[in-house]
Amino acid sequence: MKKAIAIFVVAAAGLTAAQTQQTTSKKKTTKTVVAKKPAAPVAQPLTIPKDAVANADGTYSYTDKQGKKWIYSKTPFGVSKIADMGPGGAPAFNATPKEQLIHATDSGDTVKFQRQTPFGTTKWEKKKSELTDEERRIFENQQAKQQSPETKPE
Repeated sequence: MKKAIAIFVVAAAGLTAAQTQQTTSKKKTTKTVVAKKPAAPVAQPLTIPKDAVANADGTYSYTDKQGKKWIYSKTPFGVSKIADMGPGGAPAFNATPKEQLIHATDSGDTVKFQRQTPFGTTKWEKKKSELTDEERRIFENQQAKQQSPETKPE
């Protein structure tokens, strides 16, 4: 069927069989050259240097050639590397004491607690007899602050 269509098209164009073979062979031999992109460099996995000193907490300390201190640790995703801030460096985060985050309110036999979280306010209520040591300490500290007389200048 394909040959019949090709012959019909050739006959309609007025070409001979030899000319059609030449044109089809030219079509088959022409190649388009596509420039290949250079391969992206492959990232090497991070490794712990051989001269790194093992710490008691499972991390490794290392000072590079420029004198910068680094801490290496093994994670489930591979080796992690962070700059060592040391004792004089900036703290990683500022920890706020729980006493400032939790608000306790006396409600007779129970104490109502509220704590602000990133997901909203968390509220809970406990009987005074069932308070944990930490909850009792927070409640007593806040009650003492509320009952202390304020000194006003006269």
